[in-house]
Amino acid sequence: MYNLDISPEEVSLGDELTVLVLKGKGGSIISMMKDGRVILFNRESPLFNELQPGLMVLSRVIFIAQNYIIADPLSPPESGLEAIRLGLRMVSESEDWEIGILGQALLYILDRIEEIT
Repeated sequence: MYNLDISPEEVSLGDELTVLVLKGKGGSIISMMKDGRVILFNRESPLFNELQPGLMVLSRVIFIAQNYIIADPLSPPESGLEAIRLGLRMVSESEDWEIGILGQALLYILDRIEEIT
């Protein structure tokens, strides 16, 4: 949950979050909160089968537990530059400082390219 407008402690039922879809254990489709909680997607949603790792999706929180959240996708997932930026922001916050620096450097390069064009 790398929606910068909402901190993990403030997540409530019904909140809408833009999250990056990731590949979990056993090939499952998940996302992650900044505090380490897993976001599971509602398998009964008609949009569930469209979710793939690397895509961004707007979702609504429908259940909150101590170590996970269930969210319902609200719109078809999106790819493109914003999904890449969201993934790089996640990487830049990695505990592995070398990976974090790479994520920050790539974000910087994307910003400079965007300024030029």
